[in-house]
Amino acid sequence: MAIDRNRALKAEKTYRVTAYITGTMLLLLSGEMILKYLLGVEIEGFGPFGVVAVVPVGTIVAVNVSTWILIIHGWLYVVYLLGSFQLWSAMRWPITYFPVLALGGVVPFLSFITERRVRRMVEEATR
Repeated sequence: MAIDRNRALKAEKTYRVTAYITGTMLLLLSGEMILKYLLGVEIEGFGPFGVVAVVPVGTIVAVNVSTWILIIHGWLYVVYLLGSFQLWSAMRWPITYFPVLALGGVVPFLSFITERRVRRMVEEATR
């Protein structure tokens, strides 16, 4: 079966955008976890120490930016999975490709690597 060129290109563009956004949020999340679990501090917003402050774990009295990074990454990962599924189905790839795409949102830097590889594969398939 031949792939629909327009559908594949649109899906690749959606995947590319979601991959970059999710990858960036994952790097923020990784940095936040390093701060929390290795250095023992969290990020507080709009508290007594200013717009953004780093405070010891458990002492946040205002907006917990660390928690918001977790929540936002989680929802953006869902959007990333939808974009991955859209691309996977448009390209008619084997089932084994989808888990690799899905891992891009949970392994730091992998979304950037898979995005680059996927772009080449889509370009070759839609010539």
